[in-house]
Parts: sequence; C-alpha cells; structure tokens
Amino acid sequence: MTFRTPHTKRFSLLLATFYFLSLGSFLPSGNSAETIQPISEAPDTQGIPVLIYHEIVMDDRPPGETVISLEKFREQMHYLHTHGYKPVTMKDLLQYMRTGKRLPQRSIVLNFDDGWKNVLNAVPVLDLYSFPASFWIIAGPKGIGNGEYLEWSDIRELARNPRFEIGSHTYSHPWDPKDNLVTWVDRKNPGKGSKNAFFELKESKKILERNLGIPVEYLAWPCGWYNDTLVRLAKQAGYKAILTTEDGVNVPGGDPFKIKRIFIDGQCDLDSFIEQLENPRYIVCQKNQKSTQGNSPYFH
Repeated sequence: MTFRTPHTKRFSLLLATFYFLSLGSFLPSGNSAETIQPISEAPDTQGIPVLIYHEIVMDDRPPGETVISLEKFREQMHYLHTHGYKPVTMKDLLQYMRTGKRLPQRSIVLNFDDGWKNVLNAVPVLDLYSFPASFWIIAGPKGIGNGEYLEWSDIRELARNPRFEIGSHTYSHPWDPKDNLVTWVDRKNPGKGSKNAFFELKESKKILERNLGIPVEYLAWPCGWYNDTLVRLAKQAGYKAILTTEDGVNVPGGDPFKIKRIFIDGQCDLDSFIEQLENPRYIVCQKNQKSTQGNSPYFH
C-alpha cells in the first residue's frame, strides 16, 4: 500500500482547523449570560429600548412612579449585567437609528430625568458595571442648585465622566397639565405662546453649554408632552435629537426627534422590570394610577 506525505495545502488546512478546535475545548467557557458578544458578530436587530429613571432614594420614602429605592435599582442593574444587556450611549443610539451602526445584542439606554441630587446614589452602581448613562437637567433656578437638585459642581463631575452624557430638560420643566409647553403653543394660556416655549428650549441649551463647556444637543420633553410645533421650535433651538415618553423600541430609520422611552416605576417588582425588557412598554404597578406616557397633556 502506498502512503502520501502530508504536505498538501488541503491537509495543512485541515490540520490547522483541528488544532484550533481542539485548543478551544480546553478554554474556560464562563457564564454565557455574562459573556460579552463582539459588536461585529452580534448586531442588535430587535430595536433598542430607553429606560427612564428619576429619583434614586436611600431613605424611607415610599416608592412611586418616579421614585425607586437604591436597593431595587441595584437589583435591576445586576439583572441587566448578568443577563447580557449592554447599556450604550445616546450617541450610539442615534448612530444606530441614523446609519444602522452595529451594536451588541440586548443594547439598552439608561436615562435619568430632572437632575435630582439623589441620582448621585446611582453613580457607584453604574461605575460597578461600567454602564453609560445620560442625565437630563432642568437648567433654570427651579432645577440646578435648588436644594433637592444637583449643583453645578455635581453636573460638571458627571460631564467629565466619558460614559455619561448631559442633556436638556428645558429651563423650568413646565409640567402642569393645564399650563405647559403644549398649552402655550396652542394658545391655551393667556400671556404665553411660542415665544415662551422657545425660550425654555433655547435658554436651557445655552446655560448648560456655557457652564459645562460642551455641546448639548439632546432634549427630553417634560412629562413627554409635545406637538409638531414644539418639535419645529426645538430644531430651531439647535437640538439634534428629542426624547419622548412614548412606548416601544428605537430602530434604524426611526425619527431621532421622537425617540421612544419607557418609565421604570419604582413600585414595580423585578418580574415587572423583566417583562418591560422583553416587551418594552410602561407598566402601572399601583392600583388606579394613571400612566405617564404619550405626548399630550390633554389626557391627564
């Protein structure tokens, strides 16, 4: 019987393949839930949800729609980390929506609205998992430095963190269902109109940029209330993206001036949180509570 010597390209390739496959069998597999998928190999194809938090409290205050205990927040962030969720920045989200940028499977965005002082409680938890987040600041005297709200020194410290972004939440956060940005431009309030609404948008952007020395290009509507007139005014004020409180996920080709977000209610348990991740929508966890969602104040 005649034997051939193993010097052909075909045999060499087969031998190399066998070697690397064998080598891989000896490498530790780790916990699959915590394995980081390479961006190029696991693009997100399901859309990206944006989660809204407000106050992160350590005291005995009862939880509410906009108030969550630090313990429960820790539990939620641990769940994201151990189940393969990958928080990304607003910049990443916008590139994904505008250009189809490839992002990891289970990408998600974390938002903190209003600029409460107690959002600083969340920072060590975010740092623990290297999670990026964005903070939406009320730039006028009603917000910054008003006792319960962040000081300029706090906001500057957040802005220096490369994982954190600062956005506008208007100048004074008008949130009365009968007296707000929408009712102003709809001429429902005597003495207030589009000029007042434009001031809220433009002045907030100007104040934040002047004090932080960075561009502030994103806006989140107070209570999520807006209409087409306000979107036009926000574009005139120089914003490049706007966030709402409308349910759902954000997909490539979606409107960056109508980014969808989901309230995380501090009264909900972990099972409800998981359900929101799997089927992104607002869940009401208190009986007879009205949900804060949609774009119109006229239904509140």
